[in-house]
Amino acid sequence: MKSLLPPFNAVLFDLDDTLLDRKSAYDYAYRCFYDAQPAIQRAATWGAARAFFWTLSPYNATDARSAIVEIMRRWPGVKSDPESHRKFYFEKLIEGLEPVHGVPDFLAGLSKAGLPWGIVTNGDQYQLQKVEKTGLKDVTPFVLASKLFGEEKPAPAIYHEAVRLLGLNGTPYSRVLFVGDNPYTDIAGAHGVGMKTAWVRMGREYPHDAPRPGHVVERVTDLRPLLGL
Repeated sequence: MKSLLPPFNAVLFDLDDTLLDRKSAYDYAYRCFYDAQPAIQRAATWGAARAFFWTLSPYNATDARSAIVEIMRRWPGVKSDPESHRKFYFEKLIEGLEPVHGVPDFLAGLSKAGLPWGIVTNGDQYQLQKVEKTGLKDVTPFVLASKLFGEEKPAPAIYHEAVRLLGLNGTPYSRVLFVGDNPYTDIAGAHGVGMKTAWVRMGREYPHDAPRPGHVVERVTDLRPLLGL
C-alpha cells in the first residue's frame, strides 16, 4: 500500500536563482551599468560586454567589489570604485528582481499544505530587501541571511540554525529537503549535515567535483509532485 505520509517534514530554499530570478536581474543591473559607462560603450557592444560580465558570476554568485576591479582592468576608463559599485550593483539588482514564474503560488501551496519552510541565503541585509521588494516578505516564515547570522553556506552552523527556526525539534535532517542552485554551497552544505537535496538546474550541467544532489529540477516549481502538492 502506498504511504500517505509526505516525503519530507520541511523544506529549505536558497533565494537567488531558486525562488528569485537573479539571472534576469543581473542582466538588468549590468545593462544599467553599461549604459552609464561611455568607456565600455566605446570599446564593446552590449552583447560583448554582457558576456564578460557573466564571467564575473561563476555558479550564480558575484562579489561586486572584486567584479569592479576586473571590469576596470579590462576597461581602464571606467569610473567607479569597489564600494560605489557594490552599492550600485545591489540597488539595480533589487530594482530588476522578480520571483521565478509560479513561485508565489508554489510557496502558498506549501503553506496551505502545512509543510514548514524557510529561506537560507548567503548575503546581508540586501537579501532581506530582495524578499521585501519581490512581495515574498509577508508569506515567508523566515529568511536566514548568512552575514547577519555570522556563518555562510556551506558551514554546518547555518543549516543547524535553519532547522531550529523550522521548529522541528528532534526531526531527522534526512526528513528536510534543501533546494538550491549552487552545487558548492547549497548542495554540498546540506549534504554535509545529512539533509536531502534538490538542485535547480537552469540549463546547466552539474559539476563533477560536488556531492550529487538527490533530485534535479529545471526550476523550483517542478518540485510540486515530489512534495505532494
